[in-house]
Amino acid sequence: MNKVTIQNDLMFAEVDRLLRDGHEVVIPTKGNSMLPFIVGEKDTVTLKKMEDVKVGDIVLALVNGKSYVLHRVLEVGSDEIVLMGDGNLKGQERCHKEDIIGTATKISKKKGHSIDCEGVKHQRQARFWRRLLPLRRIILGVYRRTLLKLY
Repeated sequence: MNKVTIQNDLMFAEVDRLLRDGHEVVIPTKGNSMLPFIVGEKDTVTLKKMEDVKVGDIVLALVNGKSYVLHRVLEVGSDEIVLMGDGNLKGQERCHKEDIIGTATKISKKKGHSIDCEGVKHQRQARFWRRLLPLRRIILGVYRRTLLKLY
């Protein structure tokens, strides 16, 4: 299989168009900001355009009008949505509802299985992971040194 590299702004503009037209879109992932739930360059994510965004959703968003992130929703306010990567120890992004391009409905793992992002099990695990924020540095350090190498 040949690998083609496309600039982010071109790819995500097309992803946005397809989602607005009612299609589901599968995108590759990059980076480790969503560890341990999404492993960059190994997992893919299925996106769908949703009417509402809720706390716990994983969304693809345009932040500050210039960069795209696939992060989890921490807060939904009347004016802003606060995002943070599961693999991040600090740092949050803020955007508006219209900056949300799509919501992850499925994470497909390299080994063939998939995770239903809307399922009770995934939502429970994500809530538990958010509560572990003070311990993430230790857990992610162990994860990166051991489990990620086995992936």
